Amino acid sequence: MSDFHPCCPPPTGLVRPVRVDPAGLTGPTRGAAAGPSWRHSSHGLVVPADVPLTVEQRILEAAVRLPPGAMVTGWAALRLAGAAWFDGLAPGGRTPQPVPVLLPHASRIRGPGVLVERTRGALPPAIGRYGIPCAPGEVALLHEARRVGSPQRAGVMVDMALAARVVDLDALRVLASRRRQPDAVAYALERACGECRSPKESEMLQVWEGGLGFPRPLMNRQVLDLSGRVIAVVDLLDDESGTCGEYNGAAHRSRERQRRDEARADALRDVGLELFVLVAGDPERVWRERMHSARRRARWLPPDQRRWRVGAFVPAPPLVEDDEDQAVLDAMMLEHYRSLG
Repeated sequence: MSDFHPCCPPPTGLVRPVRVDPAGLTGPTRGAAAGPSWRHSSHGLVVPADVPLTVEQRILEAAVRLPPGAMVTGWAALRLAGAAWFDGLAPGGRTPQPVPVLLPHASRIRGPGVLVERTRGALPPAIGRYGIPCAPGEVALLHEARRVGSPQRAGVMVDMALAARVVDLDALRVLASRRRQPDAVAYALERACGECRSPKESEMLQVWEGGLGFPRPLMNRQVLDLSGRVIAVVDLLDDESGTCGEYNGAAHRSRERQRRDEARADALRDVGLELFVLVAGDPERVWRERMHSARRRARWLPPDQRRWRVGAFVPAPPLVEDDEDQAVLDAMMLEHYRSLG
């Protein structure tokens, strides 16, 4: 079980960059902007130095440079839609990625820190998020997934967008069918699963199906005893064999979490389920061995002989949103785009 939540809370404290103003009325003077109280977000634009450079702030600082009709896309649009996995960092979690932007073919954008997509066709209708024009989720996801060479990473990407409820799988597949997709994208769309709640669950599922060739299991399902009591919600459940799997990340290393995990494992075994546990840092070879061994040891009982039942799918709980900052920023950015004509 992972502590990851597929949705991220709405950003707070976003600050729109301003231009240097010789009079010091709408922005700092040139001298003030050169001091320690301000930082340059791009050519001619500054923000107070104490504004945290969060992923959403980075997106905003790129968005204020968009020409008319343009919009952010890719991971940036998905992040603003509320998908937590799209954190703007390259694999490894350290290097910031440029903000993807979608421009009409003849448009240009000044300054570094952006990755430009252009189209000769009509742009999709932009969706305003925190005052920033964004590509629809399905368009943004395909833009992002096409840049991924790894099929497994593309699979995680699609699953995490589905888990955050920022795309519709049917609409995504229809949109993708309009042009040939790279192999990694085609793979990710074919095997997409809307029941994974974390990246590791998606990886677990892909190893189970693709690496070992086992039938698709159930994900994040309740396991009930015969009286209807919920024993646990397991990450992966192969109901045919009676095998279930869990991923335990770093948060499971505390004494209390380990105690609860062991009690849970005992309860699952008591009703006849065979459990495997994947631990953070294990290579895929170990994952395969544990999955294969557990499924081989499982009891494979027919339904009328089982002491457990499959319960409901349990999605990630919704996050409560606060729209106050969004309303303020919407008004500010609307004024900015109107000024562009």
